[in-house]
Amino acid sequence: MKPLQHITILDFTRLLPGPVATHLLGQMGASIIKIESPKRRDYVRDMGVKMVDGASVLFHQINHNKTSRILDYTTEEGREQVLEWVKEADVLIEQFRPGAMAAWGLDYETLKKVNPALVYVSLTGYGQEGALAAEAGHDVNYLAYTGLLSLLKDEQGKPTVPDTQLADIGGSYMAIIALQAALLQRMQTGKGSWVDVNLSDAVHPLLTIPYSFHSSGVDYRQFNVINGKTAVNYSTYVCADGRWLALGALEMKFWNNLCDLIEKQEWKKSNQLELMNFVFPKAELIAIFKSKTQAEWVELCKGKDVCIAPILELEELEEHPYHQERGTFETFETDKGTKLTTIALPFKLKE
Repeated sequence: MKPLQHITILDFTRLLPGPVATHLLGQMGASIIKIESPKRRDYVRDMGVKMVDGASVLFHQINHNKTSRILDYTTEEGREQVLEWVKEADVLIEQFRPGAMAAWGLDYETLKKVNPALVYVSLTGYGQEGALAAEAGHDVNYLAYTGLLSLLKDEQGKPTVPDTQLADIGGSYMAIIALQAALLQRMQTGKGSWVDVNLSDAVHPLLTIPYSFHSSGVDYRQFNVINGKTAVNYSTYVCADGRWLALGALEMKFWNNLCDLIEKQEWKKSNQLELMNFVFPKAELIAIFKSKTQAEWVELCKGKDVCIAPILELEELEEHPYHQERGTFETFETDKGTKLTTIALPFKLKE
């Protein structure tokens, strides 16, 4: 039995954050009914270079486990159909700007009269209230407002936009956490609730370490040892074959194990400050890592407790032994029978 097997969710979301959240919820066993108006179909259907069976690969990957319903819920007939679905639903999740669902007569205050036990999740960029509530935005904007983008700078100090959507996916996870918390609350009270989740707030826990430095009156730009820029024992290094390693020997026991492995006992330390870039001969460590290929380093470090990992390219993931063992990816079929792969549920439940 899957943990959410008897939960029914009405999904009014589009693009990435909401659909990723409901895809994960579907993988946990929830029955997802994806509702799209013919006037505002999910933009992701048409996003991507490659189209498969009438939609993008991304659309299939994050929506294949849902029941699709095309319905103009802005009409009276369409709205009545939604109300019938709401009577039997456990959760409704929507991703429109504040006020949109109310304009269609589908807001929480209206729907809780139809189903008092309904958990109603609103997923927005900046929340239901406040000066930015009605502002348009995307991942890069949310990262900018939260300060996280200021932490992602190149050597010239220019903020670097990440290649993946940190706020959007963080919002997906936060929506799942909040939704399940609301379901647990309903088990105790018998009543539903309106859950206000926004993508900007979802980013804030990612600031935990740099914010702690800031709160302590310490310059996080200089002493944040896990930013890959300030300490030699937590950084990336290029190998002889041009491929890269990630070194995460944060604790001294791991760093000292590495020193033994590379026969540099004189580099053993007892204090993290001795491994900061401005005092340690990092050029020598760079040269050592360049003396072997990535595969040679991985083999040499296996089982040695030095916290070294190969930096894998996306093209390698599906065939890499780690992901093969973990079942990171799973195969599914589109409605027309085309086989594709998607990311599997990222945790396992064992009874």
